[in-house]
Amino acid sequence: MVQDVRRWLVDDFLSRKITKNIPNLKTKKEEIIMKKNKMTITILGCIVVFLIAALVIVPAAQAGEKTVKYKIVAPITKIEIVPISDVKGHVVGVLERRGVAIYENGETAAYHSMISFDAFKEQATWSGYADLSFADGSMTICKVQGTRSGSMPGLIKGTGKYIKGTGRFEGIKGESSLNGRQVTPYTKDATKGDLVCDVTSTYTLPKK
Repeated sequence: MVQDVRRWLVDDFLSRKITKNIPNLKTKKEEIIMKKNKMTITILGCIVVFLIAALVIVPAAQAGEKTVKYKIVAPITKIEIVPISDVKGHVVGVLERRGVAIYENGETAAYHSMISFDAFKEQATWSGYADLSFADGSMTICKVQGTRSGSMPGLIKGTGKYIKGTGRFEGIKGESSLNGRQVTPYTKDATKGDLVCDVTSTYTLPKK
């Protein structure tokens, strides 16, 4: 019995002595855990803020975007063609078209374009400028480019980028794509290279 009491006293003494020598052991572990927790909370907070910003800002930026579709019908009003002497059938030139754009909602606009082209047999590339004038005096201007393929009159594909807008289109930004066909060849006394094509335009306007 006496030996048991002595052993308990010795064990208790040694335990107190060891603990006294390293009084901050538990505190340091707690500090490390707290630092890790704080870092985790900070990272999670940044992620949450980023996700909220993405959910709010992106829809707001896209909210003003508008897509419209319309059909262009336009004959050639002027054309100048110059042959290139490298191979037979190679020509370059410029042409002007005037016609009408008819929107899906029934609105119409006067269509006008000035195009330069480089053609060889059944293939051609073209680029230039196209503008639409509306009844209220507003106007849009696009820089356009594309290709013509197949035997004349040929299929026409292209893209456009808005470079200016006036009136209700002031500050317009966006792009368009077109697909169509020149349904008749150009002749001086009969047909005028009539163009019919479908256009899809997506654009934004500045907030007012």
